[in-house]
Amino acid sequence: MTRLNFEARETLRAEGFTTKAWAQLNGYAGAAEWRGDECGCTDDRCIGYHHDENEECGCLPALIEEQRRQERATARGCAVWAAHLNAEQVGTPEDRAHADELAAAWITEFHPGAVSYSLTESPRGITYRNQWNNTTWLIFDAATQLASVEALEG
Repeated sequence: MTRLNFEARETLRAEGFTTKAWAQLNGYAGAAEWRGDECGCTDDRCIGYHHDENEECGCLPALIEEQRRQERATARGCAVWAAHLNAEQVGTPEDRAHADELAAAWITEFHPGAVSYSLTESPRGITYRNQWNNTTWLIFDAATQLASVEALEG
């Protein structure tokens, strides 16, 4: 197993992550199971491939930002889903318009390639279709309350 180096541990600590939490976010049971590179990148060959040994790794800050973006997408998705459920229960046109406005803003920020989206197409959550393929994607899972990217079966 690879151990995260001092710089990676300090960067993670400064961003509010423990080494265990970072490892778990990337699919490992804990820091002792980490199989990414010592610089904090999830690619175990980062040093020597993405950057030289004596150069700073640019991957870790980018990966941290991607995690923060995912956290923001989840928080905003929760708000969109809650507004949708409220509109379904209350049923006023104003509540529906509010939910739709939140959804449109969320889609614009986190899924700019969307050509359509729906709060009602799937009971599992918010779906969308993009400009690159004909797949319907689950982008907010109502059961887990997490932003996601999962292809739904036709």
